[in-house]
Amino acid sequence: MTTTPLRERPRGAERRPPARRRRPVGRLVAGTAAVWVLVALASVAWWPVHRDGAMVVAGTTAVVVGTLVALLGLVLRLPAAAVAVLTVVGFVVTGVPAAVPDRADGVLPTGPGVVDLLAGVALGWRQLVTVSLPVGSYEALLVPYFVTALLATVVGVTVATRASRPEAAGLAPLVVFAAGVAVGPTRLATSVALAVALVGAALVWALSVRHVRRATTVAETVGQPVPVLRAVVRPALVGTATIAAAALVATGLGLLVPPSTGRTVARTDVVRPFDPRDHVSPLSGFRAYQEDDQVDVPQLTVTGLPRGGFVRIATLDTYDGVVYRVGGPDGATASGTFERVPTSVDVSGVRGTRVRVGVTVDGYRDVWLPTVGDLETVTFQGRTADRDRTGFFYDRATSTGALVGGVSAGTRYTLSAVLPAQPSERQLTAARPGTASVPTPRAVPDAVRDAVQAVSEPGASDGARLVAALSALARTGYVSHGVGDDRASRSGHGADRIEELLTGQPVVGDQEQYAVAAALMAQQIGFPARVVMGFTAGGDSGTTPATGAGGRTTFRGSDVTARIEVDTAEYGWVLLDPNPVVREIPEESDQTPQPVTRPETIVPPPPAEPQVQEQQTPPQADPDAPPARPFWLQLLLAVLPWALGVLGVAALVLLPVLVVLVLKRLRRRRRRRAPAARARVVGAWDEYRDALLDHGHAVAATATRREVAVAAPGDAATGLSALADRAVFGPSDVDDRTADRMWDATDAAVAELRSGRTRRERFRAAVSVRSLRSGRWVR
Repeated sequence: MTTTPLRERPRGAERRPPARRRRPVGRLVAGTAAVWVLVALASVAWWPVHRDGAMVVAGTTAVVVGTLVALLGLVLRLPAAAVAVLTVVGFVVTGVPAAVPDRADGVLPTGPGVVDLLAGVALGWRQLVTVSLPVGSYEALLVPYFVTALLATVVGVTVATRASRPEAAGLAPLVVFAAGVAVGPTRLATSVALAVALVGAALVWALSVRHVRRATTVAETVGQPVPVLRAVVRPALVGTATIAAAALVATGLGLLVPPSTGRTVARTDVVRPFDPRDHVSPLSGFRAYQEDDQVDVPQLTVTGLPRGGFVRIATLDTYDGVVYRVGGPDGATASGTFERVPTSVDVSGVRGTRVRVGVTVDGYRDVWLPTVGDLETVTFQGRTADRDRTGFFYDRATSTGALVGGVSAGTRYTLSAVLPAQPSERQLTAARPGTASVPTPRAVPDAVRDAVQAVSEPGASDGARLVAALSALARTGYVSHGVGDDRASRSGHGADRIEELLTGQPVVGDQEQYAVAAALMAQQIGFPARVVMGFTAGGDSGTTPATGAGGRTTFRGSDVTARIEVDTAEYGWVLLDPNPVVREIPEESDQTPQPVTRPETIVPPPPAEPQVQEQQTPPQADPDAPPARPFWLQLLLAVLPWALGVLGVAALVLLPVLVVLVLKRLRRRRRRRAPAARARVVGAWDEYRDALLDHGHAVAATATRREVAVAAPGDAATGLSALADRAVFGPSDVDDRTADRMWDATDAAVAELRSGRTRRERFRAAVSVRSLRSGRWVR
C-alpha cells in the first residue's frame, strides 16, 4: 500500500499580491447578490417611514448605481478616492429623479432639484424626525434613504469583490437598518424580527465565505480539489442551523417579552419646532368672539360641511386649575406631540362618514387651524400655499392642527376627513369608560364632586351617571356671555369660576364654563374627557344661526362654542354637547331654594371652612409627573435591549467554538494522564500529529510516524517519531521519565508550529476540527 506523505505549503502562495490574482466570476456574482439581499432586508426598516412606491424606485436606483460604481472600480482597479468621486457623480446625476421626483425634468435633474438634493443630505435627517409618518416622497425626505442605500451598496460590493475579507461586506447594510430604526416610528412594529433576519443573513454569508476561502487554500496546498460537500456545504449548513436556532430564540424573546418602557428613537427626543405650551389656550379668548365688534364678523367660510357639522379649532385635555390647554404639563403626553403631515394621516380604523370640506379664512386669527372630524389629508391653495404646507403641524391624539406663523386672511385649504359615528343617548347610557390617557386635572373644586353625587343614583352604571350629570347641567343652567345687556357672567374657567358656576343660584355661564365643568364631572365619574372648542351653527345656544347658500356656510363670532369629548370602551371618543339652550334667566329672588337629596355615601361632607387656594405650580413643573430620566439613562435603556440581543446571538454563534476548544482540552488531558507510560508516549505523538492537521498540513491517514516526520516542518518531528517508535516496538518498558520527556518535546514541537504565524492563523488552528474529524481522538 502506498502512502501519501505530508506536503508543505508553498511559501509564496499566500504572499502573492492581491492585485495580480484573477477574481473568479463566482465571487463577483455571489458577493454582489449577497449585498443586494442584505440591502433589501435592511431597507424594510425604512418602509414605515415612507410607505410609498417612490421608495422602491429610489432604493432600486441606489442599488443599481452603487453596484455599477463598485464594479467599475474593480475592473479599472481604481483607488478609494476615485471610487468616492464616481459615487458623488452618480448621486448627483440620478438622485434628483429618484429621491426628489417633484423637482426632476423627466429623468433629468434640474438646478433647484440638485440644490434640494444636496441640502437633503444634511437637513433631511432633522426634518424626518419632525414629520408625521409616513412621508412618502414629500419634498426631499427620500434623500436620507437614497444616500444611505447608495453608500451601503458601493461599500458592500467593493468589499465583497475586492477585499481580502469579503465577509465584512455585511456591515454596510447593518448601517442602513440602524438608520431606518433611528428615524422610524416609536412603535416596535417588526424591528426585532427584521434585525434578527438581517444579522442572521449576514452571519450566514460570512460563514459561507470563510469556508470557501479555507477550502480554496487547502486545495492550493495539496494540489488537488477538495470535496465541496465536506469542506464547504456541510460546515455552512451546520453554522446556518445554529444561526437559525439563535434567530428563533432572539425573535421569540423580543416578541413575547417586549420591553416594558416605550421605545426610544430619534423622534421621541428631538425638540419639536411647534410646542403648544408656547401659545395661549384658545379657550381663554372665548369671550372675545362675543364682543360687539366680533359677534357678527364672518370668521370662516366652509363648503361641503354636513348640516349641523362641527368645525374644530383645538382640543384641550390639560387642566391645571387656571386654564384648559393643549398638551401635558411637561410636553411628554401624546396630546403635546405635533408633527408635520407630508402625505396623509391613517384613519383606516375610524368608522364614520367621509367628507371633503373646503375652508376659506375670513376674520379668524390664531395659530390653531380649524379642521373637521378626524383629518386624513389637507391641501393648501392660494399665494401662501407653500408656506402653509411647510408650516402645518398636526396632533393625531387630539385631532388638532396648527399653523406656524398663524392663520391669516385669505388662507384657503381643502380637508379630507372622517366624521366618526356617534352613539345615541341610550347607547351612551350603557357605555363604559375607555382607556385613553389624559393628564390628570389639578385643583378640581369640590363642587364638581358634589354635583356628580347629587345626580348619581345608587347602583347606576358609569354611562348612566354621565348622562344624568350632563342632563342636569343643561337643565339647570342658563346662558349668558356677560356682554351688552346680558346678565352679569364672569369670564374664565379657573377652579374658582367653576365653583361659582356649580354653586350659584341661578347657574349662569356660557359654553366656556359649561364645557369645562362637564369635562371635570366626566373625569370624576371615570371617563377620560377633554374640551373641544370650535364653530357650529348657532354656537350650541340657538342665538344666531350660521348663514349659507349653495352648500356654503359662513361662521360668525356668535357661532363659537365649546363641547366635550369622552372616551368610551365601545365607541372611542364621543363628542357631547353639555350646554343649556338659551332662555330667559330668572331673578335670584325667584329662585326658591330646594333641598338637595343626596344618596347615602361614605364620603365625608366637604369642610365647612372654605379651602385656601394655593398658588398654582407652573405647568412646566408638575409635582405629580414622574421625574425625567437623565439623558445617559435614556440612552442606556435604548441601547440595552439591542446589546443583550446581540450578545445572545453572539453567544449562540460562539457555542460551536467553545465546544471544539473543550473537546480538544479533554482529549489532551486524557492522553497526558493515561495510566500506562507507553500510552502517554503514544498520546504525545498523537497530539503532535493532530497539531499538524489543525495547522493546515496534509497528513495521510496511513502514513507512518517516520513518513510524517520526514515531511513535517523542522527537526523536532524526527526525534518525536523515533522516541514513539522505540516506546511502541522496543523490548523494554517505558518509564515515567521517558513519557514526561516525550510530552515536553511535543509541547516544544507544537510551539514551533505556531511560531511565525499571525494571531488569526493561530486562532484558526485552535478551533479547527480537522483533527476531531480524523477519529483518532476517540481511540
